[in-house]
Amino acid sequence: MINGRIPPLTVVEPPRVLRLGDPGAAGSGPDRGRPAAIWDLDGTLTRTDTLVPFLRRVAGTAAVFRALTAAARELPHRDAVKALVLQRLLGGREATEVDRVARRYAERLMAAQVRTDSLHQWLWHRRNRHRMIIASASPGLYVRHLGRLLGADEVICTEMAVVNGRLTGAIAGGNCRGPEKARRVREYLAAKPAAQVWAYADGDVDTPLLELADVGVRVRPYRRIRTGEIR
Repeated sequence: MINGRIPPLTVVEPPRVLRLGDPGAAGSGPDRGRPAAIWDLDGTLTRTDTLVPFLRRVAGTAAVFRALTAAARELPHRDAVKALVLQRLLGGREATEVDRVARRYAERLMAAQVRTDSLHQWLWHRRNRHRMIIASASPGLYVRHLGRLLGADEVICTEMAVVNGRLTGAIAGGNCRGPEKARRVREYLAAKPAAQVWAYADGDVDTPLLELADVGVRVRPYRRIRTGEIR
């Protein structure tokens, strides 16, 4: 924040400010460090979902369709469907080969899928030397590469298990979504306190993430910005 003013956001709703003394507000202790901005990925930093397009690049569209259809038929819970799809499409693949695909995919996301409005706000935080953290349910396979391209200080995400140089297809440590994402962010902030915490997310599933911040910003679905709207 500069001179007490919040920078204008074109497609992002006005921040909802929580008092630092509220339960769950991060960084309210005496050991307060650099401000931190926590960003969800899909629909917040990027225009749309990023996982399915990545899996298509790894396994092909037909294989992804079959895996999604079978998993949705067999399992009722979203997290379980995701785990089974990752198992079927990534299990047994060489980690180095998937990493090559992930690097190229992250470059494509950076060039064509990062939201204009969110990137503007991201760069505002960077100019003010805030810590930049991506917190995503998407796999670190490509999220870490995108974080590097954006200049993120930390990436908190879903991790995939690797054994003897191959992906097992199993999620290591649980799906970083909803309350689990908020728990990991809270754990990070406990280890590295921040003077002020901003959080950006687009869906109700990330309400726990927004509630732990001093400034919670619920991002609207992406639309292109007309020139006359830019301030």
